[in-house]
Amino acid sequence: MRLACRFFLEKEPRIMIYFLPLPQISTNMYRFIILSISLLLLVACHEKDDPEPPVTIAERTVLVYMSGENNLTYDSSDAGSYLEDDLDEILEGSNQLNSKQHLICFIDSVGTTNYPHIVEISNGKTEVVYRYDTEFYASDPDRMKEVITWVMNKYPAKEYGLVLWGHATGWAVEADTVAATAKTRQATRAYGQDRGWDLTGDDKNVEKWMNITQMASALEQLPNKFKFIFADCCCMGCVECAYELRNSADYYIASPAEIPGEGAPYQLIVPKLFSTSSNYYKEIAQCYYDYLIEAYQQPDYSEWPYLKGYSVPMAVFDLSKMDNLAAATKKLMATFMPQYPEELNLNGHPFYFAFDTPVMYDVKSVFSQYAAEADYREWLQTYNAAVPFQIVSKQWMTGYNAIYNGFSYFPKDEDQWGCSSMFFPQARYNNYSRYRYNQRIHNLQWYQAVDWASYGW
Repeated sequence: MRLACRFFLEKEPRIMIYFLPLPQISTNMYRFIILSISLLLLVACHEKDDPEPPVTIAERTVLVYMSGENNLTYDSSDAGSYLEDDLDEILEGSNQLNSKQHLICFIDSVGTTNYPHIVEISNGKTEVVYRYDTEFYASDPDRMKEVITWVMNKYPAKEYGLVLWGHATGWAVEADTVAATAKTRQATRAYGQDRGWDLTGDDKNVEKWMNITQMASALEQLPNKFKFIFADCCCMGCVECAYELRNSADYYIASPAEIPGEGAPYQLIVPKLFSTSSNYYKEIAQCYYDYLIEAYQQPDYSEWPYLKGYSVPMAVFDLSKMDNLAAATKKLMATFMPQYPEELNLNGHPFYFAFDTPVMYDVKSVFSQYAAEADYREWLQTYNAAVPFQIVSKQWMTGYNAIYNGFSYFPKDEDQWGCSSMFFPQARYNNYSRYRYNQRIHNLQWYQAVDWASYGW
């Protein structure tokens, strides 16, 4: 015979359960009692459980997207690795962050056993938080969207920042990653060179870049908008890229020129990426500029004596003002732009890219020559609102002889420099098949916004 006993919970509500001798109850009644007891215990245990802790929302999460399967990770002529050096700098800079600031890096480097992975960096330490089980192109915009979405879900924050780390050629065309689908988003390539060294099959050693228009499309589909995008790569400071990215972030920080292989001084810039100042974007650009002014005077750069006293031009775009800038530029161009086959004479104006011929001219310099004074001043007000911070360097490290030789005749007056570039069609570009500048510019939304077609281009 099973005797009656008591069962007490540790806390309220108290439940007293009696077991009666088996002969006194029927089988059905016994089942009913057991079921009732089970339900009571379930409810009691549920009330005892602690509630799920609330999700911690950080102040800001910043992702450094490191597309490094190229010579920034490995160069047969150089034993060093820019990617490793920058990661060391990021580790150093992370010591100045607090628990409400998340610094995340996506890393795609050279090495068939080192698949792309995501790390969290804090207090000078690195933790791998996700490792992919296969190799892929970091220059695939769908993969970029996948990575960023994962980071935003894993590290929710009030604000987000994105650093584009790697090679770039502004809006200029390189080998593509995927086919475009929309007429305004056709293939033009700008960022994230991935040499495909670690891939297998048909993609082995096939170099692919990311289409800037498709990058913008991918970023616009994210669950959150960025507070800033900082491009630590060459020639991204052009109005075409800024206009394409206008719906993806509040501010866009970039140089129109080439930047040195070592890139940004992350040990100094990491804290700026989390600044709560209203001028945080200025702090990032100024830090980059000031560091190179100092670095170029050190023995490490003695073989480039022309860099002493110089840095790299930098610009910050207020992306909410880019539509205004496009409208003002269209209006200004209508006052002086010749019809094809006539073209502007661009001799003497600063240019920032010259793989096969000078291209990507300083927009402010060109307009200051050709527009009437009153029209130019009206446009300049809109430009300064859209590009609220510009810092001039009339020389910079370059791999192009055309640019190096051009330094001597670029404008001496800093007021003629706008530190951002714009494409101006030229007949000579028809002779250069790799980039097909005059044709590929059609794919950029800026081309439509300023109405280049009305001038026969």
